[in-house]
Amino acid sequence: MEKPEAPTMTLGETLEWLRKELAEMQIQDQQLLLSLRHLQSLLEELRAESTHWEDKRPSRSTSPFRARLGSEGRGCQPVLRELAQLLQGEDSRRSSLP
Repeated sequence: MEKPEAPTMTLGETLEWLRKELAEMQIQDQQLLLSLRHLQSLLEELRAESTHWEDKRPSRSTSPFRARLGSEGRGCQPVLRELAQLLQGEDSRRSSLP
């Protein structure tokens, strides 16, 4: 039983393919860096908001969870929604072996 031969690439073609892959990986690295920076800023914003709520807690008799359920606690929902969308983003890395 004979296996079909894979097309052979010349050294120049292989190097060109590698250059193209590395260029694509650099672009993806930049996109990941931007996403990570954005996530970091969202986390900092959430931390600041959390600190704000901890400082405004009326007393220990009121549950912090209940205190955050008020209308003011809904302010972080857009940030959480944006964070969820970023985390659910599709994986853009592809495998493209020659």
